[in-house]
Amino acid sequence: MLTSFFGNSKSINYILLAAALPLVLGLRFWVTFSGLPSFMQVLELIGQSGLLIFSLLLLDFVIRKNKLTQPNTYGLWWFFCGIVAAVEPGDLLQALVLTLSLLSLRRMMSLANEQNLEKKIFDAALWIFMVSMFYPWFLWMILALYMAVAQLNQIAWRYYFIPLFSALCLGLILAGAMAVFPEITAAVPGGDALVSLELEPLNWSWPKPIWLQLGLAAGALLLVTTLVRLPLAYKEGTTMRQGHFQWVWRVLIMVLVLAGFSLDQKTEVFIWLVLPLTSILYANSLELKQPSWMREFLAFLPLVMPLAQLLLK
Repeated sequence: MLTSFFGNSKSINYILLAAALPLVLGLRFWVTFSGLPSFMQVLELIGQSGLLIFSLLLLDFVIRKNKLTQPNTYGLWWFFCGIVAAVEPGDLLQALVLTLSLLSLRRMMSLANEQNLEKKIFDAALWIFMVSMFYPWFLWMILALYMAVAQLNQIAWRYYFIPLFSALCLGLILAGAMAVFPEITAAVPGGDALVSLELEPLNWSWPKPIWLQLGLAAGALLLVTTLVRLPLAYKEGTTMRQGHFQWVWRVLIMVLVLAGFSLDQKTEVFIWLVLPLTSILYANSLELKQPSWMREFLAFLPLVMPLAQLLLK
């Protein structure tokens, strides 16, 4: 059934997921607002759908390029179900930041082949700082970048200073743009927070939406189970794939903690960071040797998120 369909990477898999995205977003809009969208709202939904489809393909590129899974689309199936449950219909900024976040993850994971390291580190930091202009908490991903740099065989101190040059370049570009077009300041809601950061008391809290509770709980469960099972299943020592797994586990621990302490942006942490990382772990979990009924159960499990979002308000 689902395992047979998503167990390969044929064109029909991508066509089906790409075609289903705008349909599901349109259905969610109709359920949420109890009416049909206006012309401008249709354009927003089309633009959002385009960005989300590009994000799907970008995640697939990251998985294939780094050989994180076997040739299948299990990870995209998990990512798709999480997206349709989490995104707000017509929210272009949310979809755009997802794309930027995936671009930063792509660059960080590509460090493992240790080619053009300076350029990759600069690009990864640049994407991180761009997202941080809108959402300052994303600056924590600089720590994930340094985790990736620390795993390199070619250790050089200059690698640790490259992100500072990325921040300087982006700051100069933004300052010049604001000097010429002052109205840009209003389009960067996180800019003031980056200039004058204020420490707020840290309080752990559970997310209120049930679908988000299920999604974060599933992410934590995937983290724990793959930490135990994948090292036993893939006994290749210190291969590139094992290095990727170790990085994903460390970063996922960080972002799950970040989601818990986030005051009002737990959904964004889930969409931009938890969901792409757990897609890799979910696909590898389905690839492990296990009874067929268990694999089918795991294949249907991602549907819980959109169904809970739709039915349990």
